[in-house]
Amino acid sequence: MSTNQAGSRPRTGGLTTTPEVGRSAIEPRLAEDRSKSITADSTSVSGQNGEDSTRRPVSSAATVSFKPGDEVFDARSGHGMVFIVRSGCVRLYKQLPKGRSINLGILGPNTVFTQEDTTGIASGAIAESMVDSTILLVPVEELANVIATSPELAASMVTGMTRRLTEMQTLIEHLLVRDVSIRLAVTLITLATRFGRPAGDGFTQITIPVTHISLANMIGSNRVTVSRKLIELQAAGLMRSSGHHAIFVEIGGMRQFARSATYSK
Repeated sequence: MSTNQAGSRPRTGGLTTTPEVGRSAIEPRLAEDRSKSITADSTSVSGQNGEDSTRRPVSSAATVSFKPGDEVFDARSGHGMVFIVRSGCVRLYKQLPKGRSINLGILGPNTVFTQEDTTGIASGAIAESMVDSTILLVPVEELANVIATSPELAASMVTGMTRRLTEMQTLIEHLLVRDVSIRLAVTLITLATRFGRPAGDGFTQITIPVTHISLANMIGSNRVTVSRKLIELQAAGLMRSSGHHAIFVEIGGMRQFARSATYSK
């Protein structure tokens, strides 16, 4: 997971981050790296009896590999493409004034995401791989073909989009409350759920390094405030930390705290 401070530029992965916009910035790198980390994605069509009777290659779709901290797209690229997480996890976030940033989502397998339409007032989002990830890149005009030729992928996408909608509704709800403690608690729950392993005492250890500054970058806050809130959560018995940025979360209690704090405002 990248621990770059907000405003810094993480290293790039499969996509370019030049000032070019949209697929004009993506397609040259796809062609250049196709023999390396990118493999053309072929979807199969099932026959009436369930057998693979036909293979229809989707020539413009590609599966790209990303390392932790690699940028999938920056605020000025990624347009005209649909991105589908096949494995791993991606952080989608916005840069805020004064060098801060805030998460729009932590996206797991089968989640669909796109770049914002920056022709209006939107400033564009940034997508960054948190762990080793593979992402299917599909031009918007090819999406219907991909869905039609891969029912399994289509079903997974529906599940992922439903989950994404729920996450966005939750994000809006928590932003309206304007309480850093709630945003921090929800982020810790998400990280513990996605990257957690049981610690044997009712706590779940987040298995990727998480620093105070990286948490601050996720929730639109600063390191000092996050450190203070973590101390409060630890005093309440909802989490604890140890060396090497290891954080342990009591998910049930943290979830109850987030609910009660949200609806008591």
